[in-house]
Amino acid sequence: MKYALKMTATLAVALAYTTSLAYADCESDMLQLEQALNKPGLTPEAKAALDKATTVSVAAMKKDDDATCHKAIAEALAKAGIPMTP
Repeated sequence: MKYALKMTATLAVALAYTTSLAYADCESDMLQLEQALNKPGLTPEAKAALDKATTVSVAAMKKDDDATCHKAIAEALAKAGIPMTP
């Protein structure tokens, strides 16, 4: 029984660690967003998506919610046709 509890705890820690690695921190994502906003030739739709992601990511950063921040920026970059760097 103790082995099963220890194994479960170890797996939980490993899962938490790998999940946190899946999301880059919000600040580095916001740097990519800033670079994307400065690209010449953005369509109005791309600019609107990036502007919306700016609003969402700032709110998420204030809440220390890296997952929401990353998701908003990744979706906006995809809509703008700009690849996100890991």
